[in-house]
Amino acid sequence: MQLYAVVVHEVLPLLVAATDEAPEPEDVKAGWTGFGVFLGLCVALAFLGWALTKQLRRTERNRDAGVFGPVENGPAETPVEITEEQAADEGHRPDDPAPR
Repeated sequence: MQLYAVVVHEVLPLLVAATDEAPEPEDVKAGWTGFGVFLGLCVALAFLGWALTKQLRRTERNRDAGVFGPVENGPAETPVEITEEQAADEGHRPDDPAPR
C-alpha cells in the first residue's frame, strides 16, 4: 500500500506535468508529407471503388449469362449471351463448360 501512495503522490504529478505541455500554435504547421499521404489515400480509395464497380458488373453479367447455374431470384429469365470479346477479357471462352 505504501508503494501505491508513493506512485500516486510523487510520480503521477510529474507525468501529468510532463504531458500538459502543448506546442504553441505558431509551431504547428501542415507539411507536404501529410498532404502526400492524404492524396495517396484518396487515390487508393478511388482505385478500390473502380475495382469494386468493375467486379460487380462482371459478376452481374456472368449471373445473367447463367455461369453460376440457375438463380431462383434472378432479374433475367433468359440468359444473356457473352460475346467472344467479353469472354476473352474475363479469361474464358463462352463454350467452356466450367468457367475458370
